[in-house]
Amino acid sequence: MVKSVVILLDIYKESVAGAGTCMMPSSQVFAVNNRGRVFSLSTDQSHWKELVYLGVEFKRVSAHETVLWALGGDHQVYVYVYGSSVPIRVCEESYENQRWNPIEGFTGVLLPSDRATYSSGDGLTDRRLAGITLPTLAWSWESSWHLHHTHNGQALDKEGWTYAIDFPRTYTAEKRWNSCVRRRKWVRYRRYVALDTWSAVPPIHHDPTEEPFIDITVGGGEVPGDDPDRLMVWGVTALGRVMVREGVDGTCPEGCGWMHIQTPPDHDVTSVWVGRSGRVWAVTWDGTPIVRTGVTRDCPTGTDWVVVEPPKGSRLQQVAVGVNSVWAVTRDHRVWFRRGLQVAPDSSSDNGKLGNGAAQRSTETGTTWLLMVGFLNMVAIGPNDQVWGIGNEDHTALLRTGITETELTGRTWRPICLPIGPLETPEASVNPSPIASPLPFPSPKLSVSVDSKDPSTSVQQDSLTSSLDQSLRASDEIDFISMETALMRIKHQENGKRAKDKNEESAKEEDKGECGKGGSGGDQDTRTQSESNEVLPSDDSLESNIKIRYPEDYPSSLSSSVVSDPSGDFLTSLQVGDGSVVLPGDTPAESPDTEPGRKNQVTGDVNSQSSDDREKTETDDLREKTETDDEREKTETNDNASPLVQQQASAVPSGDWCESRLRHTSSSSGGSEAGPGRGSLVIPREEGPSYKVVPLEAEHLWLWVTGGGCWIRANNMPKWFVTEGSPVLCTEPWRVSILERLRQRYNQEIKPYIGYEEAVEGSSWVIAGQCRWWVAGQWVPASIELVMVGSRRSQVQDATFIVRYSLGSQRVEETSCSVILMSVMCVEPLASRSLVALYQPNQPLQPKTLSFSAETDAEDWLNHLSTACNQFRGMTERPSSYTVWAVTTQGDVFLHDCSVTENELRAESVAGHKQLDVGTGATPLTLLLDRGFRPGHYLSVSGKIYNSADQFHINLQTSRGTDTSIALHINPRFFQKSVVFNSKKKGIWGHEEHSDLGPLSPGSECEISILCCDDDLKISLNDKFWHSFKHRIPFERVTHLTVRGSIAIDAVTYNHGAGERQLNEWYWRGLGGHLKRVESGANSVTWGISLDFHVYIYTGATGGGLYKSSSNDAGVQIMSDVRHVYVWENQRWNPVTGFTNRGLPTDRNTWSDQTGRIHRTRENAKLPSRHWSWTSEWCVDYHTPGGVDREGWQYATDFPMCYHAHRYVTDLVRRRRWVRKCRMSTSGPWQQMEKVALVHVSISPECADDGSVPVWGVSVTGEVVIRQGVRAAKYEGERWSLVPAECPMCSVCAGVESCGVWAVSKDGRAHLRLGVTKKNPQGTQWVNVDSPGQPLVEVGAGAGRVWGLDREGSLYRRTDVLPLFPEGTNWERVSGNVTSFSVGADGSLWAVLESYECGKLTVQGVIAHRVGITESCPSGTGWEHTVGTGWSAVCARVPLPL
Repeated sequence: MVKSVVILLDIYKESVAGAGTCMMPSSQVFAVNNRGRVFSLSTDQSHWKELVYLGVEFKRVSAHETVLWALGGDHQVYVYVYGSSVPIRVCEESYENQRWNPIEGFTGVLLPSDRATYSSGDGLTDRRLAGITLPTLAWSWESSWHLHHTHNGQALDKEGWTYAIDFPRTYTAEKRWNSCVRRRKWVRYRRYVALDTWSAVPPIHHDPTEEPFIDITVGGGEVPGDDPDRLMVWGVTALGRVMVREGVDGTCPEGCGWMHIQTPPDHDVTSVWVGRSGRVWAVTWDGTPIVRTGVTRDCPTGTDWVVVEPPKGSRLQQVAVGVNSVWAVTRDHRVWFRRGLQVAPDSSSDNGKLGNGAAQRSTETGTTWLLMVGFLNMVAIGPNDQVWGIGNEDHTALLRTGITETELTGRTWRPICLPIGPLETPEASVNPSPIASPLPFPSPKLSVSVDSKDPSTSVQQDSLTSSLDQSLRASDEIDFISMETALMRIKHQENGKRAKDKNEESAKEEDKGECGKGGSGGDQDTRTQSESNEVLPSDDSLESNIKIRYPEDYPSSLSSSVVSDPSGDFLTSLQVGDGSVVLPGDTPAESPDTEPGRKNQVTGDVNSQSSDDREKTETDDLREKTETDDEREKTETNDNASPLVQQQASAVPSGDWCESRLRHTSSSSGGSEAGPGRGSLVIPREEGPSYKVVPLEAEHLWLWVTGGGCWIRANNMPKWFVTEGSPVLCTEPWRVSILERLRQRYNQEIKPYIGYEEAVEGSSWVIAGQCRWWVAGQWVPASIELVMVGSRRSQVQDATFIVRYSLGSQRVEETSCSVILMSVMCVEPLASRSLVALYQPNQPLQPKTLSFSAETDAEDWLNHLSTACNQFRGMTERPSSYTVWAVTTQGDVFLHDCSVTENELRAESVAGHKQLDVGTGATPLTLLLDRGFRPGHYLSVSGKIYNSADQFHINLQTSRGTDTSIALHINPRFFQKSVVFNSKKKGIWGHEEHSDLGPLSPGSECEISILCCDDDLKISLNDKFWHSFKHRIPFERVTHLTVRGSIAIDAVTYNHGAGERQLNEWYWRGLGGHLKRVESGANSVTWGISLDFHVYIYTGATGGGLYKSSSNDAGVQIMSDVRHVYVWENQRWNPVTGFTNRGLPTDRNTWSDQTGRIHRTRENAKLPSRHWSWTSEWCVDYHTPGGVDREGWQYATDFPMCYHAHRYVTDLVRRRRWVRKCRMSTSGPWQQMEKVALVHVSISPECADDGSVPVWGVSVTGEVVIRQGVRAAKYEGERWSLVPAECPMCSVCAGVESCGVWAVSKDGRAHLRLGVTKKNPQGTQWVNVDSPGQPLVEVGAGAGRVWGLDREGSLYRRTDVLPLFPEGTNWERVSGNVTSFSVGADGSLWAVLESYECGKLTVQGVIAHRVGITESCPSGTGWEHTVGTGWSAVCARVPLPL
């Protein structure tokens, strides 16, 4: 086929060489993030731009100056051609041939030895017009076929024939007497239209899933003697084969076919890289690099492979090749540089044509490896041997600086911290692409066969997906082990079938001789082998180590996890009855010397199992007869039954709890879904919600980077780094002169008076540090400072938090502590970082977040920030009774004192005009506006202008610093006879507004007043309107007033009004300790319950735990808590092997969390923070809610379904829960109560007649108790009294006359305690109230309103609740998405919402207040949320002054 190129692409190589260090117009670097999106970064820009997303995610990209090749998430190859004003056009030619016949004249009937009627110019190829089609859908025809009317510069006639004596001879335009043949040329132009979009490259086989790709790279363009427009594209398939794309040049950017390159035996390849000069390096499955030799202009694919030794003791993961350098990354993320490389000899020389001698081979393979500094995930090389990389820890794009021709190793790694710009939409070019989605594979007339070169061969795409493709799509990362398994599967499929049959027979025989074996999953190696087609023999040594602990041998939850009581005193005090049996204590943890390979070992004793039971659970399941529906229902009824001892409905006098403790018969551990009955100390441990305390958007992580088309040099870096300043400026004469003058002034004016005491008592101090700052969806390095101002170090009058970072340019964010409403810390063990979040009013659910690599650093900064905020607000004393308490999912306790807010509002309403302290009146003067500057606020500055004044200015700023943002700048300029009004945002001044001076003049007195309105700032001069300035910066950000210049201040009046506190302006103060729930009531009685069900009483102190600086040692106690970490093991039934870890492709992971969505193994389970430590080993949990069998399994029909303890014929899946305990050691203002275990506690918001505060609780056995003698002087009370009930309870809500006492039983029914009065707070009897269709978990009441929460998270209101009929009539659903709630004595409703939409981010665990509750609308109208996320419980029982 003959192709004449009309216009070639513009090649920039010559322009780069001539321009020296000049940047290229299309010099770009490309990167792929963790979402598979591709971004570009140009050398003349300072932000990343996303390429158009058309529905395909990408894994890797490889760039050249004009084209970008990529590997998609479907493991197919795509190409992206940059749009340009120079189009890619190709002329298709076909010659029509005729021979003269004496009878008919010229005719298309030719001799048998002649060429075809339509052929190429040389006549060797048949070129029928109908057979010439577009190569792919990326091309389009510009016109139809038409004749070419010129020949050697001469015009032809309208028919366009040229004549000759015979084929092939010289053709002429004139017809002669001996012209026996003639021909004419038909032409048709096609244009490449897939510009600025992704186009799919034809695959190797008809079915693209038959051999998917795992790597792709593009290079070439600088091969000695070769066309600079000719590129080299190499790829690797999942079978380890190396493929080369042929015919890739400026006229065919996608190439024309794949060619296989043989590799040495047993050297299957995983990745390949081709350099611009033609160097080709590859990495094999075992991490060995191989080099392609003999690459020349005449042989671009090379001739042979040479094996190179990898670095000692390391296996390569990836290699990058440049012109004169080779870099590599090993599987331990170390970076290596290859020494001894030189430019390959010119292909035009004799030496280049002789072959690969030893000398030439050494220059192509190098000599030794050099270990470089840093750890990377990948490395890439661009033009000029410039090196790029992705960091291992933070996935940051890195650039190697200092690389020159003489120093190819460079100097240091420099992170590219730039913001993410908007989506890049290509501009309309001369030939806009009509394609709105990635171009698919070519049309059926395009050949993609490796051997066939006939373009008319049809291609049909298969819709079937091979098992290899499924294994590749299961993970976004390339797993060398799974790839090797897939390869082994394909090569040994037939042998695997025979081995499978043989091993199955042997496995059955071994099963008959084994007993007591569990169905636990193996380790990672065992799972990997089981995924292949070869069934491996069972490992007797592994199975023999599995020990099953049965329910009767398993310690109770009370003795093992509920109470830390090594001596057993607590258990003895609880189990007083004759029928009580002291259960065994904790089994000692295994020795650290236990073999690490026994990860599936179940601790405990081995109990013998009868052959009948074993056969039923292992073999006879296949032969089990199907039960009838009646029999199955009867079985389930018997299993779920929990016999209870019925009690009389009349009141029973009860004494102290420990003296007359009522007992009930407990059900078996595996039978009841509701859990054990009262009397059993075994507590089914439910997995509570795990919300993120610090919500972040999807983190932007870089996974791959390529700079193959980015031309930069060490002495002319892009402007990504120019903003940091140049060291050359330090030596400038003007800079040296200024520094010298400042040094002289310091020696004359400051240094002689250093030892003198300051006349005004006051000081400021700064705490500085380093961290990473979350901004624009990524983490950037930042330096932080906390600047505090006060009369003494213990009294903070003002504090400012400053963050300095670089994101395209140097940026500074200043935050006053007056707008920090909450500071919280969160540890992410898997990411090895600790986060500190700062919540502000303008974004109450999206905090400003800092990241520290060390937990101690994060704890110190949390302590500094919280201490500064508390001291600034004067919150160092015990909170009042008007306090809202809340707990996060990680156990942190916070409170908001509403009385402080109320006092502030009252003081504000009385204050009126508040005179700020101006001292001597000298300027510069900076004053804090502690209530901000919002609509309705008023500010007045009065003073006298100096006689020699030239100007002064008044600023409303967002912080104390001099380089902060300015919302209003008033600048009278006497030398210009005008006043300038302006604003400053992020260091840039806005548009100036001018006005006349009016009565202002040097030596005069003036009063400038500012009134904040909704739309503008109204400015008055001497009580007369002066100017109106529109808001340019949100008014809620204003925190300070600054006056500078030639004026003496007499007074500053600040009127902030009474205002109104919104929920998103509440300040939450943190306390030490670790609790699950906090309850508060009358007389500031506050109790808490820990995860291990210990009861704690608030001592009134502050600090403890992370808040060391604010601790009051008198009330801070040592605390501990126990937490259970769970991992679920999932299995599916196989008719041949029984239950096995091999599931369906759509099944959950073998090891997961409770939902099955998150992959979680026992090995990767981490402690929550450094304050936790493991106290046990992994063991099967036999107290899983819903019941389990003797091996801890729960069965179901499928994932996810309702699980039960007994297996039926239709049950095809099963799961069991593994548990491991850890203990936390901390401190807090909480005093542990006597050794009692409660699952729920409630404190009445009203006092009884005797002045005591009724405190109700539910024990771990489900019994309701009341604490006697709780008073303001004795918060712990005197004794417990039992309140008999007919069934075990799980929660209680205390009250007196206004709402009574409500409780919820374990079966989900509500119960009302009748006869509760101030004289008799214990009441007389229980009344049963039905549930609203779903089992309830909690009931709350107050001011005649009763609310309930079911297990599905739905909130209900009890209707028709009257004083004469307190139990009401019906349940009315109000809202869903609720996890817990609290009802105040005034009827106010507070709740924790499971999820809440906040812009594009969905946050979890939000505290909200129900608004719109009135007599006409008792259910309310909506929710109003407060600050913070990740809450698990809230308590607001006492009426709040809202």
